[in-house]
Amino acid sequence: MERVMPRSIDFLGIGGIGMSALARWALAQGMQVTGYDKTPTPLTEALIQEGAEVRFSDRAEDGQTDMTTWVIYTPAIPASHPQLMAAKARGQRVMKRAEFLGQLANAGTCLAVAGTHGKTTTSCMLAWIIYQSGRPVQAFLGGIASNLNSNFLAGPADITVVEADEFDRSFLHLRPTAAAITSTDADHLDIYGDATHVHDAFGQFANQCQKVYRSASTQGIDGALYGLNGEPYRAENIRVEHGRQHFRLVLGAESLEDVQAGLPGLHNIENAVAAACLAHQVGLNIEEIARGISTFQGVRRRFDVRWSTAEGAYVDDYAHHPTEITRLLDAVHSLYPGKRVALLFQPHLFSRTRDFMEGFAHALGAADKVALLPIYPAREEAIPGIDSEALAQRIPHSEVLSPEEGVQWLVHQACEVKLTVGAGDIDRLVGRVVEQLKTAQV
Repeated sequence: MERVMPRSIDFLGIGGIGMSALARWALAQGMQVTGYDKTPTPLTEALIQEGAEVRFSDRAEDGQTDMTTWVIYTPAIPASHPQLMAAKARGQRVMKRAEFLGQLANAGTCLAVAGTHGKTTTSCMLAWIIYQSGRPVQAFLGGIASNLNSNFLAGPADITVVEADEFDRSFLHLRPTAAAITSTDADHLDIYGDATHVHDAFGQFANQCQKVYRSASTQGIDGALYGLNGEPYRAENIRVEHGRQHFRLVLGAESLEDVQAGLPGLHNIENAVAAACLAHQVGLNIEEIARGISTFQGVRRRFDVRWSTAEGAYVDDYAHHPTEITRLLDAVHSLYPGKRVALLFQPHLFSRTRDFMEGFAHALGAADKVALLPIYPAREEAIPGIDSEALAQRIPHSEVLSPEEGVQWLVHQACEVKLTVGAGDIDRLVGRVVEQLKTAQV
């Protein structure tokens, strides 16, 4: 690692979940932190309260900083961004978020969680397992862990937990001591082109790790297997008692009976086994690991129960890939058997909608009622013929609504379980849904 660090850092895209964790790290080091983002959000407001200076203008002159200030930028910032171009023209030290994260994480014992699904929940669970054991740990997470109320743990510590993001091949900046790879399903095909290149990138990442634990569902990589079907590292004897999942945890030659899962769904038991593998790798005993699993409260926007009654619930979730939607609905049907489900979905990216159109239609069709919001474009331009209407045509009895119409539709559906799902800005509707559900109950 490059040991020399600046006295000040400017973060372009500071309000992103990954960037804000790095900004919090810099604040914890006593650095001056500034940054740009497009619009104010709860994350940017929190950073301002914590001492960062955040601007919402992209004019080059508004982003001018001292020549000694490093400039870190997220892949969401285009190369044409005026403040990025100006920093490069001035000759400032400029680097991508992933490179900077690699410098921090590779300095000690790096525990990484990679995968196209499950990495945020698993890395947050791992950070909590180690933290609650009393061991010092630093963590850079891709979601707000409910137990920690943050996406960052400050340390100082030799152990760093990091979410290894495959987007833009960012995870190739990491050299983990040990890593868990939860899944290698095709995604980000706007970057990779096809599934083969996705698998190749995960294989390259695995080759950079000293130790790899991989889900039995992964392809193209080597490593110690974990899962739910007799692997050396596994959960077995899975059952539901009093509304909670219980299982026997097996970590090679060690095992422990009656471990409680903190979260619903078989996929979250598999995530717990992945986190257990990495915690065990750095010396935690199986009882400490089980205690962390059972007390883990989840991640904001990952099966996030925002309102509930004796009859049902309203759940908000970040799922934005067909596999994730299927896992979400499997967990819903497991936790609320026999209940009808209404699902409001916001597709994320035109390219992802195009690449997985049939998969989305099949996954969403498992809900009883479905409505779609317009596609959230993020970094993309529209693709002719690819829109929410095209997806709705493939889902029986579905419709496309505006955000305001979507709120009203969801609140007034005669279904016991209601879901908002997607990775765009659908989360901005959550407070309104909760408020109207509470009002409707009165």
